[in-house]
Amino acid sequence: MRGRVGHARLCAGAVLAASTWFLPPPLRPVALALAVLAVAAGGRTGGVIAATVAAVAPVPVPVRAAMVVTALVAGEFEHRHRSDRRTLRARTFTDRLTGLRNYDYFSEVLRSELARVRRYGGCVTLVMLDLDRFKAYNDSHGHAAGNRLLASVGHALAREKRDADIAARFGGEEFALLLPGRGSEAAIVAERVRQAIAEISTAALDRHRVPDIVTASAGIATFPVDARDADELFEQADRALYEAKRRGRNRIVCAEQVREGEGRLAG
Repeated sequence: MRGRVGHARLCAGAVLAASTWFLPPPLRPVALALAVLAVAAGGRTGGVIAATVAAVAPVPVPVRAAMVVTALVAGEFEHRHRSDRRTLRARTFTDRLTGLRNYDYFSEVLRSELARVRRYGGCVTLVMLDLDRFKAYNDSHGHAAGNRLLASVGHALAREKRDADIAARFGGEEFALLLPGRGSEAAIVAERVRQAIAEISTAALDRHRVPDIVTASAGIATFPVDARDADELFEQADRALYEAKRRGRNRIVCAEQVREGEGRLAG
C-alpha cells in the first residue's frame, strides 16, 4: 500500500513538473513547488531528483534556487522521518532484555506464515522452548543474574537460528522459534540451541557463585501436519514441551511423539 502511494506521488510530481513548461508564467512557481514536495516525499533520493528538476525549471532564478534548497531539505527530512519510524517499529516489536522479537511480533508473523502455507503449500514449524528450573536459579542467584542468563539465552538463539527463522521471547523464561519447513529440520536447529544453552557459562554471569549447568526443554509442532490453525499449533507445541519436561527435562519432544505415546497407552 505504501509503495503504491509513493508511486502515485512520484507520478503526480512528474506531471506537475512537466506542466511548468506549459502553464502561464504566474502559475509556474506554484506548480513547481507542488512538484518538488511530491517528489521529495520519496526521501533522500527523491529530494535529489526534485532538486534536479527544480534547477532546470522555467521559473525565475531566485525561485529556482529556493526550490532546489526546499527539495533537498524536504527529502532529507522525509528520509530521517522514515528512519525514525523504522527504529520505533523495531523497538515496539523487540524484547529489550534479549534483543529477540516479542510475542506480538511473533504472533503476527505466525499468522502470516500460516496463511502463506495455506495458499502455496509447504510447512512451517513452531518450537516452544523453556528454561529448566529457572525459578530455582533466580531464587538462588538473584534477579540480576537471572536477567543476565536470559540475555545470554537470547544471544544463543540469535546465533544458532538460521536467517529465515524467527526467534522471540514470550516472557519469563519461555522462548519460541518459527522455522519454515518440517519438524525434522526444526529439530536439528532446536538441538543446536539446546546444546548452546547447556554450554552457557554461568560462572561468567555470577562470579561469586558456583557455576550451574543451565538446560532447556523444547516442544515442536508443525503446520499443517500437527495443527489446523495458530491456536492449535501453540497448543500442540506446548503439549510437546510439557512432555519434554515430564520425561526429565533437557530434551526435545515433537508433537508426533506425544501422539505415538498416547496411542500406545490407548492400545
